[in-house]
Amino acid sequence: MVYSVLFKIFWPRLRLLLFLGLVTSCGQAAVSQSEDSPNNPYAQFRQAVNEVEPLIDPNLESLTTSRLQQEPTANTSSVTLPRDAPLAIQKDVIIASAPTMQAFNEQMYQRLIQAGYGGLLDINVLRAGEAIQQFCQDRSVNFLSVNRAMSEAEIQACQAKGRQPLGLTIGKDPLLLVVNRDNDFVRGIDLEKLKAVLTKDRWSDVDTSWPNTTIERGMIGPNSSTMALLTRTLFPTDGAALLKTANTTFYDYPEPMMQTLSTVPNGLASINQSLYERFTATFRVIPINGISASLDTVESNAYPLVQSLFIYVDQTQLAAGTPTKAVVNFYLTEMAEVMSELGFFPLTQVQLDQTKRQWLDATGSGQ
Repeated sequence: MVYSVLFKIFWPRLRLLLFLGLVTSCGQAAVSQSEDSPNNPYAQFRQAVNEVEPLIDPNLESLTTSRLQQEPTANTSSVTLPRDAPLAIQKDVIIASAPTMQAFNEQMYQRLIQAGYGGLLDINVLRAGEAIQQFCQDRSVNFLSVNRAMSEAEIQACQAKGRQPLGLTIGKDPLLLVVNRDNDFVRGIDLEKLKAVLTKDRWSDVDTSWPNTTIERGMIGPNSSTMALLTRTLFPTDGAALLKTANTTFYDYPEPMMQTLSTVPNGLASINQSLYERFTATFRVIPINGISASLDTVESNAYPLVQSLFIYVDQTQLAAGTPTKAVVNFYLTEMAEVMSELGFFPLTQVQLDQTKRQWLDATGSGQ
């Protein structure tokens, strides 16, 4: 509990200082952060960088654009997007972002600044459902960045507000089952045991050779993309199965969850691959059906728990010269390397080309 309280007090300040350190190498920066609740340091994270001087002389705009178009990424695509030069983008852009996508958007902002972007990228970090709601209800939000697809009901609600959401798949993020490193008995499980581990009271209820101790579970939820994926995969006929368990604590964000479970020898959690990299010293991953998450097993669908990552835009706001069109073009061209750096799985070339063609058709630039 003490660690959790200290984390809540100091983590927002530490994160802010780290990000300011990155931005000040590009120019003078100012970051603003607001919170809806004093008990939730992440609920209304807002980030804006002001008065950043371009790193490139405006006279070199054409040279910069040419370099960016030719520079290879981690996943080279055969489809080239016609895009505005970053130096020409001076208007601000507002993003509604799920927490899982926060670091990705921050890194893309850094690349925009380095390419000469003159506007502000205001990143509003909310739970996935709340981010979707903000995108649908607030027409000043340029686009949405989330780790799950919008439901049909959400799309219809968006359309009722005059928005026409278009979803673009931009990457993948496997969901991992992790245990405290003090746990020396769980080495692998199949899907049936996974269902039991997520619902039974004691480890011995799952396997009689395991200790007769309580399973202490941490989950992001209950209205999270993690819960939606687990329910869809493991409990398709019982949407409330994971809500009925006695020893599951639900968290809004992964950092407090992992901090708490790090002191629980028999603790267990579900966490995204991209976030797990921060906690490898305390937790280890449990293979499912003898399979660990990798580029190959995710691409072949052998690994059973994978979330797709999306950008959603309003198709009514994609006219030529708009900041939404310019920034999303930049994202789709530059994102593969950032995805890999952050632990996400980038799209294959075929998948990336498909996303780009979808974007070209939506913006009227397709052949």
